[in-house]
Amino acid sequence: MNSRVYGWRKWVILTAAALIFLGALLLFTFMRGRRTVLPYRDSFSSNSATQWQAFGGAWQLSNGTMFNRSDERGAKLIAGSSDWSDYRMQADLQMIGNGGDIGIIVRAGRAERGIDSYNGYYIGLRSLDSSLVIGRADYGWLEGHPVPMPGGVQPSVWYRLVVVAVGCRIAATATNIETGQKAWAAFEENPCVRKGKIGLRSMATGGAWRNISVARATLQDWESIRAHAAFVQRPIYPIREADYNKMRDADLAESHGPERNNHIGMILLSGNHLRSAKLHEPELAPIENLKEAIWPGQQLRIRGVVTLIDPLFVQDSTGGIAVEVRKSVLLNLGDEVEITGTQVNSGYAPRFEASAIRLLWDRTLVVPLSISSTQAASGAFNSSLVEVRGYLRSKAIASKGTIILNISDASQSFTVISKSPLSLRDYKGWESESLLRVDGVCVLGEPFSTGGSAFAILTRSTDDIQVISGPPWWSGERLLRLILPLILLVILGIVLYIRIERWKMRGILEERERLAHEMHDTLAQSFAGVGFHLQGIRNTLRSGNSSSANNLMEKLDLACDLVTQTHREASANIAALHPDADEGRDLLVALEHYAMRMFNAVDLAVVAAREGAPRDLSLPVRDALFQIGREAITNVIRHSRASQIALSLRYEFKWLVLTIRDNGIGFIPSQQTGFGMRTMHSRCEAISAEMSVTSTPGSGTTISVRSPYGLRLTFLDWIRHVWKRQQAMLGSASASSD
Repeated sequence: MNSRVYGWRKWVILTAAALIFLGALLLFTFMRGRRTVLPYRDSFSSNSATQWQAFGGAWQLSNGTMFNRSDERGAKLIAGSSDWSDYRMQADLQMIGNGGDIGIIVRAGRAERGIDSYNGYYIGLRSLDSSLVIGRADYGWLEGHPVPMPGGVQPSVWYRLVVVAVGCRIAATATNIETGQKAWAAFEENPCVRKGKIGLRSMATGGAWRNISVARATLQDWESIRAHAAFVQRPIYPIREADYNKMRDADLAESHGPERNNHIGMILLSGNHLRSAKLHEPELAPIENLKEAIWPGQQLRIRGVVTLIDPLFVQDSTGGIAVEVRKSVLLNLGDEVEITGTQVNSGYAPRFEASAIRLLWDRTLVVPLSISSTQAASGAFNSSLVEVRGYLRSKAIASKGTIILNISDASQSFTVISKSPLSLRDYKGWESESLLRVDGVCVLGEPFSTGGSAFAILTRSTDDIQVISGPPWWSGERLLRLILPLILLVILGIVLYIRIERWKMRGILEERERLAHEMHDTLAQSFAGVGFHLQGIRNTLRSGNSSSANNLMEKLDLACDLVTQTHREASANIAALHPDADEGRDLLVALEHYAMRMFNAVDLAVVAAREGAPRDLSLPVRDALFQIGREAITNVIRHSRASQIALSLRYEFKWLVLTIRDNGIGFIPSQQTGFGMRTMHSRCEAISAEMSVTSTPGSGTTISVRSPYGLRLTFLDWIRHVWKRQQAMLGSASASSD
């Protein structure tokens, strides 16, 4: 079978393989570029946190500092690589709030939202007993002995925490940046968590982190901290919680005595100063009363839980209200506060202008109230923390990275505003027409609910926006996403079909040209010889020259022999053109059978030999080698005058070698440029084979073809093929123009 039939298939496969290779290469490069490597330093100074993933909390990035403004228990922010093993992590941190603890996580894995929902180590500062704590979390919490922090752990004070993890050894040092006081701790655990990511974590309080860096560490780095620690802890964790409480109380009494830090009851002014409470305090009013009554210029007190930080909203059992402060205060979501100030009536809803804020308690997070959009638009839940649902109609990013979502349901259209997202990862996943559940503070009127929106929802973070279900498949955007690739595939299919048809037509034309040459070299010349002999006999009979009957019979016999030989060659050529010309035989057997059929009327011996273990051949290679061998055998009959032909097939490790040798008259290869030789070379190029011709006059001819067992589908071969095609097309164009 002609290998041209398979040419277009080969190049289609090569093209697909090249595209897959390029896609895999681009994917590998992209993933490698995204992979975090050591040393690592945070990008907070450029207000970027794309590599960090939040698990709970209300994380915000401002002025190069990462904040968590939530009293949620166990809020985490994770980054880095799960392959990090021995490293040194440093971070500056500050506690925002009273009670609880803040710190960093090392060697974290399997992180999820929830308290201690990860596998790794936590090192932090705890205000309850003013200590440096190291513990292991594995969807539970096991803690070593706390180390007292000189000077205590105070809110609004910056501390520098350095943690070194080498093997199963972990050491930490905490430094009060203002006073220089230090605490040291070191411990070993076996078995241990040996590698994992890094993270920031707060427990029942808010916090701030900055200047985070991670570098490779050695045992010497661990020893430098261990040398200052009182002892190396090899913790045997208590089995019962009561045992752990006794151990913690004993450590607390030993290190601090009866005194404990207690910041509850302090008053925070709008200028962030502290003062004592007045003896005569203003009247305490429920928030609902501020919405119904007018208190012009009268000093009032309200109590509520912080539901939003920026802008500040508080809420009690009767409702919520917006609070105006001259300067930002260090409060967290869930802080229970008492605010002194005056009522301000402006716009749709009243506001409260604070002159003093007193922290009463923390860790009292408000649960959003699930309402409909109609209830939200009525104003009954204005300034309250609510949960609403709707379909996303459009989204945009406003100034300073604020995310604006336009959402509607069957009743109302409203706006969702999310300030200062850590990254746009969630934003990119929100598809138009998706059903969303949104938690946030409901506000009516300007400046939030504009552009026809009935109300606005101010979220605490992008975690407050959850996708309940994706858009329906018949939505316009999804249909467009389906139609465009389909159109591109159709266009690509049409282009490939046209190219394939052109390649097939080119192969057909080349095959017709080859057949024309072969017919000219064989049939036309043979018939010309027959005609020449018959014309000689006719001329003899017309001239009346009475030659002997034997002479005429010899000429007739010669003409008959020529006709017989021509018929035999024509039959052999026609049979070889059939797709099953080799009749499914082994390549060597098929060539031997073809030679025997061609030499049926010729006294010519055929010798076949095989070397090595036979191996399977690809169909294009088998077809090309059969056609090359057939051409060589035909040339032996036509030109060599040989008495013997030898066929050899040698199986090597990577190559198959076909050899056709005869003992004919030979020729000079450099002077042989016939069409048959050019066809053989062309077939060799099609299967990436090499052909050599060795011959000298009087010493016979040897043709050797060295071919792979299958096509080598490499990207370079595809490039070479395209280049040769382009050169051939340019050559054809220039020839036609000439």
